[in-house]
Amino acid sequence: MLVSRFPAALALTLSASGLFAAPVNLDQPNSLDRPSYFAPEKSPAQLWRQNTQPVSLTEDAPAPADKIYAESLEPGMMPSAAYGESYGSGCESEGCYDECFQDCFRPTWFAYAGALAMTRDNSNEVWLSNDSGDFGARVMGSNAAGMGWKAGYEIRFGRHFGCSNWAWEVDYWAVRGTASHTVTNQGLVGQLDTPLDVNFQGLTYNGSNVDDYYNNAQAHRLQRSYDFYNVELNFFQDPNFYNANCCGGCVQFGALAGLRYFKVREGFAFSTDPTDYSFSGADDELHYDIDVDNNLIGAQLGMIMNYNFDRLNLYAKTKFGIYGNAINQQSRMYGNLGNAYIDNALSPNNGRQYDISASKGRVSFLGELDLGAGYQLTKRFSINGGYRVVAASGIALATEQIPQNFEDLGIVASTPSNGDLLLHGGYLGGQFIW
Repeated sequence: MLVSRFPAALALTLSASGLFAAPVNLDQPNSLDRPSYFAPEKSPAQLWRQNTQPVSLTEDAPAPADKIYAESLEPGMMPSAAYGESYGSGCESEGCYDECFQDCFRPTWFAYAGALAMTRDNSNEVWLSNDSGDFGARVMGSNAAGMGWKAGYEIRFGRHFGCSNWAWEVDYWAVRGTASHTVTNQGLVGQLDTPLDVNFQGLTYNGSNVDDYYNNAQAHRLQRSYDFYNVELNFFQDPNFYNANCCGGCVQFGALAGLRYFKVREGFAFSTDPTDYSFSGADDELHYDIDVDNNLIGAQLGMIMNYNFDRLNLYAKTKFGIYGNAINQQSRMYGNLGNAYIDNALSPNNGRQYDISASKGRVSFLGELDLGAGYQLTKRFSINGGYRVVAASGIALATEQIPQNFEDLGIVASTPSNGDLLLHGGYLGGQFIW
């Protein structure tokens, strides 16, 4: 009995020692392999090393992908909750995280129309009339019919590129005006003469020297015209696009680049009437006319600075460019009986009429500074006002075309163009967005 039980106990003991002597590799699959899409089983040691800290049921859930995208944008690009409050759209900040902010009011088109009131600095004065009895008394100069303040208008429209703060715009504005001034011989010590009589030597009209019409005259009249036209195509960063007129104290900058056409046209007419005080178109009335066109075409660069505070928006814009200037000018002396002509046998231009047209090209420079403010009245409409300064060099001015010697037609045709222009004034208008 005892002998029969011993082999069985010995076999059981050897089996148990073999089990503990040869550890089992639990990481290796057995004959019943698990499918590859199941995670491998963990050994007791691996399970022991896992984090056993309790899981908080109050932790925030991971942020949605659209929120992570929106928060990755540059500072100032996301509208705050005040945006909806400012426009009354009820847009909460959580509702603005989708692409293009479609839950918020994000207009892409804009249009502006407004009025201008501008003036220009006076050019170097040329004296035209004097008192023959008092040579120190300058009766009338070229600035007697200065531009003064003239009204104009501005139209601008454009569109943003989708949800970007980059946009394009077309801007057109114009200012036009005329001025006139007349002097007579009344109240003078002597007669009404012109300091240009030396310049007029050699010119004849209707058989008499031009001096005879301008000296000892009854009346002199000066008429001037001033025309300014501006067309621009600009691509720019709108620093106020993402501010949306809602966040206070935001200062941002934007760049600008574009093409520009700027036209300056001046007209000058110095007339004389030797017999009466009325310019009625009589045959003895004589007129000296100058018309000059400057056509500046070129590229410009600029910068926009914007300070936003709730509905109020303050801004400054600068532009500067290098331009090709195509200049055209015409100088003419005429009356009802035809043109004046050169009557000097010693002059190479003897017999030629004083009616000269010429053109030339040169490089000119133009810069502009705008300082203004806008106020958002409604969700789509705002008013804008400010002050604009436009400065240009390399401009042909009308008074620069008056020659020292009217017989030298080559000098007249050369069209001097080293003048400067300073045009400035205020503007006020409204902008609509949709």
